[in-house]
Amino acid sequence: MKRSLALLVVAAVAIGGCGGKKSTGGNGPPPEITGIAAVPANAEVVIAVDVPRVIDSPLVQRAVERLLLGSPDLAARWQQLHDSCKLDFPKQVKRMVVAIGPHTGPKPGTGPVLIVATGQFVEGTFVACVRAMLGKGDSSVAAKPVGAGTLYHATDGNRSMWFGFGRSDTVVLGSDEQYTTDALLPGKKLLDNPEMKTWMGFADQNAPAWAVGRADERVRAGLVKATAGELSAGPAGLVLTADATSGLKVELQAIMATDPDAKTLESFAKSQLGLMGAAAQVKSLGKIVDKVAISSDHNRVHLKVELDLDDINQLISVLDGGASSAQDSPPAASGSGSAQ
Repeated sequence: MKRSLALLVVAAVAIGGCGGKKSTGGNGPPPEITGIAAVPANAEVVIAVDVPRVIDSPLVQRAVERLLLGSPDLAARWQQLHDSCKLDFPKQVKRMVVAIGPHTGPKPGTGPVLIVATGQFVEGTFVACVRAMLGKGDSSVAAKPVGAGTLYHATDGNRSMWFGFGRSDTVVLGSDEQYTTDALLPGKKLLDNPEMKTWMGFADQNAPAWAVGRADERVRAGLVKATAGELSAGPAGLVLTADATSGLKVELQAIMATDPDAKTLESFAKSQLGLMGAAAQVKSLGKIVDKVAISSDHNRVHLKVELDLDDINQLISVLDGGASSAQDSPPAASGSGSAQ
């Protein structure tokens, strides 16, 4: 059961917690879309996951378990989906892409959410699964034509989700009717956005998981303030690559406006890392912090960390409130986090 948690939670969240608005539909031939090719061009964030390579990660499993412990309703929906649909997500789902569209209100990060799952799906079986999960009462699943395909609207009380099939092996689920429709129909897609396409080129798309997104305005302004105005502007975009199949390898790239800004952020990040290393001694995590490397390359700042299984077990122990081992020795005099 634990192996299916990371995928089931995404489906449970999508079905149980989404809201949306009306759409105008669309015309045209059925698009053969899958993964990134489904994401509309105005997406602010895109996350791609190679499911078979991440599903057994101890960190992923632990994170999902902690999420369920804090949300009994989500846990119940999770179990209901598993029992009602008899789905084997680790075997059926091969890749997932999560996209967040532009926010329509005052708060960044509140745009429509889109999930594109590619794997072994049968449209009729999937729809029946959703109907079985929702049950009776004020729940329903309605359908209407969109282009040459079908857009389904699942409601459960005041919560809604829209979904459809881009092709036989790809289901698109969304929190907003129009955004889901845009994904299912031909039109401008993410690779038609020059800026996002460039940033995606900086990601290792063969990694088990990677993400690209525009930096939140609050983060950009906060960094300028934190550096006392030494930065002319905060990062325009962020690129993340992660591999948790054995231990954890992570690289975060900040795309800056200029090369001097990249150098400034590199120096600032290294100074903050030194402070973090000192504070981490209290939890015996100093050696882990010392594995973080920071460097810059033209207008990009790189933050890299590679942890082995012993490091991961130590992190999980601390997260679980386990006793700390003897305090680590202080970092080397040369300083933590310097790139080699």
